[in-house]
Amino acid sequence: MLTRKNFIKAMKGEKTDKVPLLMREGFEYWWEPGGKDSFRAGWMNDPLYRRLIQAVKESDAYILCQDQSFLFNRFMMTSTDRISTITKDTDEDTKDIYGEIRTGKGKLKFRDSVFRNQCTQWIMEVPVTEVGQIEELLDTPFEINEDEVDREAAKIREQMQRLDERVIYQFFVPSPVVTISRCMTFDAFLEMTLTERELIFDALEEITRRQILMVEAIAPKLPEEIVFWMGGSEQCTPPMMDPEAFDRFVEPYDSRVVKKIKEYGYAVGCHCHGKVRHALEVMRRIGYDATEPVEPAPQGNVSMEEGFELTGGNLTLIGNLEWADLELRSAEEIRSKVRELEKVKDQRLIVASSAGPITNVTEKLVENHLAWLDEYQKIFA
Repeated sequence: MLTRKNFIKAMKGEKTDKVPLLMREGFEYWWEPGGKDSFRAGWMNDPLYRRLIQAVKESDAYILCQDQSFLFNRFMMTSTDRISTITKDTDEDTKDIYGEIRTGKGKLKFRDSVFRNQCTQWIMEVPVTEVGQIEELLDTPFEINEDEVDREAAKIREQMQRLDERVIYQFFVPSPVVTISRCMTFDAFLEMTLTERELIFDALEEITRRQILMVEAIAPKLPEEIVFWMGGSEQCTPPMMDPEAFDRFVEPYDSRVVKKIKEYGYAVGCHCHGKVRHALEVMRRIGYDATEPVEPAPQGNVSMEEGFELTGGNLTLIGNLEWADLELRSAEEIRSKVRELEKVKDQRLIVASSAGPITNVTEKLVENHLAWLDEYQKIFA
């Protein structure tokens, strides 16, 4: 039976009636591609996509509803009252989001772009271009707007009431290190982790403190059957950084936030792409209940079987369908990959892909999803 309680039990490693199947972003059947969401989600009107989402709705799949709340913003957890944005139509297919962060010393500016028929946002200009601006953000007092917290909690409660039990409401908190790297270009971030390491560690400490305060403010007001998720920390895995970077830049900080979230009884998952063979053991130590996506070579470096051996049954693994495979391989190859999971169906497993559709789908992608759903039913029903 598809219930949020059963999914949460699976995340925590408790026995359920069957191995869950989770469809990630891109299957939000409650969106309005012909109405308020038409600019970014108009592609969802395409008959190919309608065929796919109808099959998903008729399947035994859970569907993800991801909430990247601005309460946990990626500007080093700056007080939300200090951040303002204005959206302008650049042309008929582009909207630019101009933002300002008001610090104690002035204003830092950034710009993102959203393109028609793409359900994502692109970073175009970053607020931090020199070391002193990190200190500027850290020195700016952090305050919580309780009215904003109340509005966010009320919005989530209202949406949970509208969505059925198969929809898993994921409240996303970025890993503290992600709130630093998002503020600058990625090469600048990598350089600063070497040349300004003590400053980065100081920033991580302060961001962690701010996140814990925000968890204490919002968690008591949220519905019981949401799940928390942290992550985005694949930047601290090879080839971007050495494997032990996860121990240095992620574990000491994520672990404290996870501990605080769990004090309120919530399950906590981790989102981390890539080569996570070493990171899996660190995730277990952090206290995560589950992690996704577990990716085999060439995108990653660990199979599901190897992942379960490494974690010793202490972490639920979510995978192992690769998005690139769903886009490019044959339907029979997809069926074969689903059948491989039969070997680990008695482990802490949730079946999922490494990504979901954010723009127009192809016929091959649809056919491969249908093959996946069908094969899952044969093996795990």
